[in-house]
Amino acid sequence: MATAPLISWHARQHLHGEKTQDWYWAVGIITLALAVVCVILGSIITGILIVVAVSALILHVSKPAEPVECAVNDRGIVIDRVLYPFLTLESFWVPHDDLLPRIIVKSHRTFTPLIVIYIEEVDPEAVRQILLKYIAETEHHEPLLKHLIDMMGF
Repeated sequence: MATAPLISWHARQHLHGEKTQDWYWAVGIITLALAVVCVILGSIITGILIVVAVSALILHVSKPAEPVECAVNDRGIVIDRVLYPFLTLESFWVPHDDLLPRIIVKSHRTFTPLIVIYIEEVDPEAVRQILLKYIAETEHHEPLLKHLIDMMGF
């Protein structure tokens, strides 16, 4: 049974920056260099895997991020029709920095321990006040790997 959202907004799945031709050349050269090193070291399958993985990643980041519908209801947080129940969420944090407003949610799930949800169209403080009624607020930071990937333009 669906419940009415207490607050909802549309947000990007990830940050998207336009890529220049130089960026594509740099990623291609680095990828081929890694693949050649793998082949020289006798790990042909790893070299092929690197080329396929980076090719898929390039295809993914070349398209602008589609907006997803985000909402908070009395059962949990809904992101693009996927419910993250409050029972599976440990805590949240709304960082106050110069980046886009976002919520960092710590989950009990193994494969998605931190969920980053960008906040657009609504006041982050309003989202924070609603979440405080259901889960604890604890300071969280995005992983270093996410910052590196954002910095490299992925």
